[in-house]
This record gives sequence, C-alpha cells and structure tokens, in this order.
Amino acid sequence: MLLDAPTLAAVAALGLAAAIVGGIGGFGTGVILSAALTPLLGIKAVVPVLAVAGVIINAGRFWFYRRSVDRRAVAIALGTALPFLVIGTWIYSQLDARTVGTVLGLAVIATVPARRYLERHKIVLNTAGLMAGEGLFGLASGVATGVGMIQISVLLGAGLSGPAVLATDALATIALDLCKTALFHKLDLLSEEALFAGIVIGLASIPGSAAAAWLVSRIGAHVHVLFMEALIVFGGAFMLWYSWR
Repeated sequence: MLLDAPTLAAVAALGLAAAIVGGIGGFGTGVILSAALTPLLGIKAVVPVLAVAGVIINAGRFWFYRRSVDRRAVAIALGTALPFLVIGTWIYSQLDARTVGTVLGLAVIATVPARRYLERHKIVLNTAGLMAGEGLFGLASGVATGVGMIQISVLLGAGLSGPAVLATDALATIALDLCKTALFHKLDLLSEEALFAGIVIGLASIPGSAAAAWLVSRIGAHVHVLFMEALIVFGGAFMLWYSWR
C-alpha cells in the first residue's frame, strides 16, 4: 500500500476536516492535504492522489449547493480550462520532484495577492476575462494541486457570489479532476495504490462537505478569508521548504 492503514486513517480524518474548511470558502482542501501528504508520499505523487480524491470531494460539495450552479459559467470554464489542463498535465509529467515542489509552492502562494488584487480593484470580468482566467486555472491545475483559489477569484471577478461560486466551482472541478485522473493514468503516474488512497480520502471528506454546507451561513466571511489566506501561505511555504531541504 502507498500508505499503511493507520496513516491512511489519519489522512482520511484530515480530509474530513479539510473538506469543512474548503466547503465553506471553496478552496483550501487541496492546500491542507498537499502539506500533509507531501512528506508521506513525496511531492511527485501528491497531485495524482488528490486528483482522485478531488472528484469525490467536489461531488459532495456540489450536491449540497447544486441548486445555485451557474451553467453558463461552468460551460465557459470547462471549454477553456480543459485544453490547458492537458498541456499542464504533460508539463507536470516532464518535471522533476524539486521543480514540481517549487512550482506547486509558488502557485499556491501567488493566489493570495491575486485574489486581493481583484478584490481591491473591483474588477468584474467579462466573458473574455472569464475565459482567460479559466485557461490559467486549467494550466495551473495540470501542474499543481491546491490552486482552487484561482478559479474562486475568477468566478468572484465575473460577478458570482455565495453558493453560486461554490456550486459552479465544484461542478467544473469535478470534470477537471476526472480528466486529470485519466491523464495521470495514461502517463503511468497513477498507480492502483494511489487510486485507492485517493478514493479513501475523498469518501472521508463527504461528512465534512455536509458540515460546511451547514456552517456556510454561520461564519464571518472576512475572518474566514483571513484564516484561509494564512493557511494558503503556510501550505505553499511548507512545500517549498520540503522541496529544497
């Protein structure tokens, strides 16, 4: 097994907690799990495992917010992000572990100033802007995990808010994670052990998504965003440190 039973159980429990955090804000689950799994699996194995887990995690999240999905935004997101996802996944397959860790850490950290820039300048993206942002997200998703903040920022910038952002992000990400899983399998980057670990982590997250749906209207948005930004920077910095230690 990729992880022994006690370690897998501990990671599954962390997946439940991470799903609560990510289910409230739409991002953060990948960052938490990446930071936890990197020293256990190695930086190169983390992205395939979390692609599998992400399908289930986002399916649970989508179910609880499904009535608020913006179908037009989903169509634009998938039509633009999927081709760039293929390119990003190919790039990922060619990189060594240290480069992957560096790209992953920097990409995660960069989402914080990107979100603040969009918010500060009150930028509302038109269709072309939404397509450009989703293309960037697709490329980053192929190379890294924990970059969901890019898509959240893009959807917010396009005028979506609240449950509409969470539902739209979840549905689009399900399709992207399914595509990533298939690509990783084709490129021999997804073993049976990694597939099993991803499924266990994903299934463990479902109660967390349910709890997040209950909490989403009961927490101060500003406090949550500050907490998540701190968590994102910590997770990215940890991956950089682990890659270069």
